[in-house]
Amino acid sequence: MTETLIITDPDRDRYHTFGYISWWQQETVRSATILVVGAGALGNEVLKNLALMGIGNLLIADFDTIEDSNLSRSVLFRAADRGRRKVDAAAERVKELNPDVNVKTWHGDINFEMGLGVFRHVDAIIGCLDNREARLSINRFSWAINKPWVDGAIQELMGIARVFWPGQGACYECTLTDLDYQIIGLRYSCPLLARDNILQGKVPTTPTSASIVAAFQTQEALKLIHGMEVQPGKAIMINGLTNDIYTTEYPIKEHCMSHSRLEPIVELPQVTSAATTLNELLSIARKDLGDEAALQFDGELVVAMNCPSCGEETAVFQRMARLYENEAACPTCGTKRDMTLTHHITGDEDFLDRTLAQIDTPPLSIIRAHNGQERVYYEITGDKETFLRFE
Repeated sequence: MTETLIITDPDRDRYHTFGYISWWQQETVRSATILVVGAGALGNEVLKNLALMGIGNLLIADFDTIEDSNLSRSVLFRAADRGRRKVDAAAERVKELNPDVNVKTWHGDINFEMGLGVFRHVDAIIGCLDNREARLSINRFSWAINKPWVDGAIQELMGIARVFWPGQGACYECTLTDLDYQIIGLRYSCPLLARDNILQGKVPTTPTSASIVAAFQTQEALKLIHGMEVQPGKAIMINGLTNDIYTTEYPIKEHCMSHSRLEPIVELPQVTSAATTLNELLSIARKDLGDEAALQFDGELVVAMNCPSCGEETAVFQRMARLYENEAACPTCGTKRDMTLTHHITGDEDFLDRTLAQIDTPPLSIIRAHNGQERVYYEITGDKETFLRFE
């Protein structure tokens, strides 16, 4: 069976030349939604490529702001952008490059602040990151919801591009060594309050290595959305010093902690993080799983902090992983406070009238419910229309 080749008017169609590519489907590209995590040097190049190709919807995620050192490596940033959020400047330039592209920005920590359901509702995930922790998080999210992702890394004139696909070859965590885990662990101090005083190592990079690796990443993502063959668990290694490009395959790590799926995932289109209370979600779980059903979160929720010296108690309702060490100090006397923690909702709590958002649950989160024998993963799907709204 032969494919129909559609040739458009080059004076009226900016995508005219793509029509000569045998496998290219502009409507597939136009309808695709791609999540780009990281808007630094790699992210700039990936976003530029995707915008020029006419990707329909781009979700740009980053938590950082622009500083002068970004200007030598980031094609979308200008001197006047100093101090702006990276996602805002990047989105503005993407729209200048191609007004056809719809863009949504998300400013936050990908490790803890984006709902897992967001990853389910995009067509491709591209990681443009500079740290192991964020890569590990995306890798675990990817496995949890069975979605492939494209990773890229650069250092000096070296670069790596690779696709990780759950169940097909090694994953990112399979590549980690004991030293990698130690470096990731430095992000936290006991009891897992995020450190805000660790100096982050700066990796020297060049705009040339960023553009080369980003080109490979973009191509892999395009192959994914077109249903073309990729090579999961293998890395494209680029050595700019010797001009060598080769492929290497990672071994699969037995008992890798990332290899865990959330099944079954049940979408709840009537539930939203802003309006649905814990009690209402618990009622849904008990209708499905019986009166013994409880809700369970992935991490600890700090319900309150209590000062052992002056007795002051403060309601917190924030995930522990998002709290910094200095927040443990009592604002009245400076004593380190004790924390009231939970990761289970059993129905006995006195805060069941709080909404999911009021207990630090992001939009489109996935929450586990269980009764001791069975488990269900509920996606807060009612957030999809508002969260995945592109402009």
